[in-house]
Amino acid sequence: MIKKIRESRKDNKVLSNYFYLLFIQGANFILPLITFPYLVRTLHLEKYGVVMMAGSLMVFINIFVDFGFNISATREVSIIRNDKIKLSALYWNVFYTKLLLLVISFFILYILVLTVPKLQSEKLVFLLSFGIVIGQNIFPAWFFQGIEKMKVITLTNVLAKIIFVIAIFIFIKSPERYILVPVLNSLGFLIAGTFGFLISLRYIKYNKPQKSVMISFVGENKSLIISNFATSIYTSGNTFILGLVGGEAIAGVYSSMEKLVMAIKTLYTPLYQAMFPWLASKPKEKIIQFITYLKKPIVLSSILIYLVIFIFADVILNLVYNNNTITNYSNVFRILGLIAIFASLNMIYVSLAFPALKKYKYRMIPMLAGGVTNLILAVAGAYIFSIYGVAVAVVLAEFSILFIAHYYFQKLKKSGQ
Repeated sequence: MIKKIRESRKDNKVLSNYFYLLFIQGANFILPLITFPYLVRTLHLEKYGVVMMAGSLMVFINIFVDFGFNISATREVSIIRNDKIKLSALYWNVFYTKLLLLVISFFILYILVLTVPKLQSEKLVFLLSFGIVIGQNIFPAWFFQGIEKMKVITLTNVLAKIIFVIAIFIFIKSPERYILVPVLNSLGFLIAGTFGFLISLRYIKYNKPQKSVMISFVGENKSLIISNFATSIYTSGNTFILGLVGGEAIAGVYSSMEKLVMAIKTLYTPLYQAMFPWLASKPKEKIIQFITYLKKPIVLSSILIYLVIFIFADVILNLVYNNNTITNYSNVFRILGLIAIFASLNMIYVSLAFPALKKYKYRMIPMLAGGVTNLILAVAGAYIFSIYGVAVAVVLAEFSILFIAHYYFQKLKKSGQ
């Protein structure tokens, strides 16, 4: 009887966490539909492209600073959440490791903006965008997810985005004010990050970080950081690549469509994030059984989403952006729409199954393959076929991840390892 009550509470916790994370993704979906069309019209495609290129580069830097803690630290927290001494030690070791990585990453960014011509001409935009990275990394989302306090993540993340949206409409009135976009975006993340950090201190005590533990984190997380970097190449790097090759305007066109597709893709994120701490505590056979069951509804929902994109691509783009240049590339949007199918499925393996099973190498291999595939095809495609080549590259990258990840999952399923 007691066991059933405990299981019921765990299930309710997962459901509650899912709805909180769904609320975040709702904000991630709706608020960009408000701000990005406004920025396209106000900044025009060239300046909008510059801002999006800076945001794309910040994704790479953020992944370096996070260093895979969003998965490894979340998993560890979910296991030791009831031991305050161990929890506190883990918290401060992770915090100071990320702080050191922040300092290193800023110096790398500073060198890049001084040496790369495309960045040098807009160096202030890129440097001011670094506030986004600081805000995201002082906010311990990994900690709150591990102790299953999704309410905190929800409120602070939505707060950051609402601040940004309101400020955009107040301060951005002409293309000349594009420099304020990274300032306002950084401000939103810094406020949210500060609030999140202060709230997290209620759950832990201060512990002096241990150098040996911090070094061990780097070794343990190397497969995670490689796979996360590979992911960023095809999820965020293409805007940057296209901007370097084709110019800011075409990067702006691509980014406007990518934002819509990524918003759709992240509809599945809260489901996987809410399930992860719960699933990570299950035995291997239960994890494999659950993942096998989950695939069917995900396939059906993703195909339905793609059909909507394919049929109504022109209508959607015209409704959201009201920009003839963007709407003229509606076939690019149709190509990118395939991501809704492939990504929703490969995320089951790389974001849920393999991390829950602590098979980080199995996660790294398909994501690294996808990243390399995208990088080669996107650069070549950008030079030869411009925006169409990049769109095809990212779809093939997502498919390659799905194919390889499925192979490894079936291998695990048969071997029982």
